[in-house]
Amino acid sequence: MTTSDSKSPLRPHWSGHLQEIREQLLRYGRVLVASDFDGTLSPIVEHPGDASLETTAPEVLANIERLAPRVQLAFLSGRSLDDLTARLEQVAHNAIFAGNHGLEIRGLGTDWRHPSATANRRHLDELLVRFRDLLGSIPGLEIEDKGASITLHYRRVRISDLPVVISSVGSIELPEELRVHEGKKVFEFRPKVNWNKGSALRKVARHLDLPDAAIVFLGDDATDEDVFRELNSEAITVHVGLPPDVSAAKFNAVDPADAVRFLGEVFAGAGWGGGK
Repeated sequence: MTTSDSKSPLRPHWSGHLQEIREQLLRYGRVLVASDFDGTLSPIVEHPGDASLETTAPEVLANIERLAPRVQLAFLSGRSLDDLTARLEQVAHNAIFAGNHGLEIRGLGTDWRHPSATANRRHLDELLVRFRDLLGSIPGLEIEDKGASITLHYRRVRISDLPVVISSVGSIELPEELRVHEGKKVFEFRPKVNWNKGSALRKVARHLDLPDAAIVFLGDDATDEDVFRELNSEAITVHVGLPPDVSAAKFNAVDPADAVRFLGEVFAGAGWGGGK
């Protein structure tokens, strides 16, 4: 059974390095704490619209936000920017939000959208029509238009219908400007650009003028590996999940409850100051 006390043999559990993590971050006048949402701060659910923060997360995130400007919160997700913001802004009013895997960024004086997000809208509209024609009748399949990208959620699709979904995705000839990415029970269609969550976090870090050693990032999915690889070995990176997951992250947390506990422990106690 999954518990927050489990340890991963692939990466050390954060609890065994708590003191050194706190000491490293306390050396900096400002720290960036960034996280994915689904599967990291929110348990994975059957329907993406039902996702919500892990029960202890609102209090922990609110406490961290009180440490501003010493600590800056940021959230990076495959969700649309508006969706992500709506789920978190009540507990993190002054956070930076990056939606659509970093194609859109908003907060702390930043309001940015990757040029490809607008340039490829026509191709995405055409793809939406094709998917609705091919797969619109598949029970449990959700075709989500996220503005800058399209996601097919198949977590609730019957096993007997999965071959139809997979073959349909494979049969579609994508325009040169788009490419498909696979995630946890999803196919995502995004602009074919050299840009990802790692690129977005690097842009945020530059905006704040922070070195990697002053950055914390938590994530659970393949798209979060782009962040783990972008940051150098001095960053505090935490993969959320159990073996056999393999990750470039430095530390392990076993589930969202454990990830939230990590944030609560690191930013508790004296030394952080805070307040505006």
